[in-house]
Amino acid sequence: MSKEDPTNIQVSANLSFCYSFGLSKIEQDWSKACGHNTYLSVSYLKALQESAISYTEHLYVVCYQDQQPIGVAYFQRIEVKDTFFSQKKFPHKINARMRSLILKKMKGNLLLCGNFFATGVNGFYFKETKLSELLPKVVDKLIAHLQQNNQKVNFVMYKEFWMDKNTSFQKFLNKKHERFQIDVNMILSINPSWTSFEDYLNSMTTKYRTRAKGIYKKTNHILYRDFSALEILQYQLEINELFASVLKTSSFNMVQPNVRSFYELKLALKEAFVFRGYFEQDTMVAFSIACKNLNYIDASYVGIDYSVNNKTPIYQRLLYDYVVLAIENRVEELRLGRTAEIMKSSLGALPVPMNLYAKHTNPWLHAILKPLLVYVQPSTFEIRRPFKN
Repeated sequence: MSKEDPTNIQVSANLSFCYSFGLSKIEQDWSKACGHNTYLSVSYLKALQESAISYTEHLYVVCYQDQQPIGVAYFQRIEVKDTFFSQKKFPHKINARMRSLILKKMKGNLLLCGNFFATGVNGFYFKETKLSELLPKVVDKLIAHLQQNNQKVNFVMYKEFWMDKNTSFQKFLNKKHERFQIDVNMILSINPSWTSFEDYLNSMTTKYRTRAKGIYKKTNHILYRDFSALEILQYQLEINELFASVLKTSSFNMVQPNVRSFYELKLALKEAFVFRGYFEQDTMVAFSIACKNLNYIDASYVGIDYSVNNKTPIYQRLLYDYVVLAIENRVEELRLGRTAEIMKSSLGALPVPMNLYAKHTNPWLHAILKPLLVYVQPSTFEIRRPFKN
């Protein structure tokens, strides 16, 4: 039996689900129940799977009521290694006091309902909101079946919820899972009256408008172009180096995409996936990636040559170019993600906290996990107020 052959499991008299480690044999039913979220679309998920990201396994669930598809759930399974709890995001006192216990016990396979490569509720969709409360029952059954087939699951995580959305589902999760928060998502609401970047600048105070114009003046020799899928392959060495330089500065890493991911996503999503290469003369010095989804644009990954950025404010230029892209596409929000919160707030973005939920499948080890997650807190920073009103 192939891992892509679907396995059917009955939950109750009228509720069942099937799961598979590939989409090909459940694609038709998945498409009927996955909604309009790009991150749950067949094209996106197939591209992600084709990119063969290291140490990442994909699992797909279609839920049925009276044999009709009513919803889907998407999972990524990775291995939590010894080095995970030694990352900068965990304070040094944890490493000193709990290191030996954590490294021996708190590792294994993590099953994530969601997407490590995109912020937001991208792990499930049900045709009726109330039906999503069936998901924890499905996940419990799924884990039990995986364990019976020697596919170990040590951690379960749900990623990641807006504070004011899916509230009843979050309350349900909070009964058996530990809630925690990592860094906030910086979000710029796009004013409908902004029809050009000039409109955006005019809504700013003189200080911030002058600063934005200064960024473009200092980087006017930096040119960009939107890459095709083929160009992503042609510049893969440069992209790898630029991306690696950014990852080195990160305080918290789980799993990361690769150049093949960007190539496959560009092939699959076409104009909805924007990959921009930035050049100083003939040398690629930065790149930025954006994904158009529903009513917003996700600013996802960047790569930067910091030796150039130390002299020329390339990163700030990338951020302002994201604003231009959002205005041109007439979306409601630009989601700028985590990190560099002060810089992003200077653009007008505001911090939006998000909840994650986790549990260990071993009750004793879950008791250890609970106080550990208390230490995982969003970074603190001062919010800038660049707009006149």
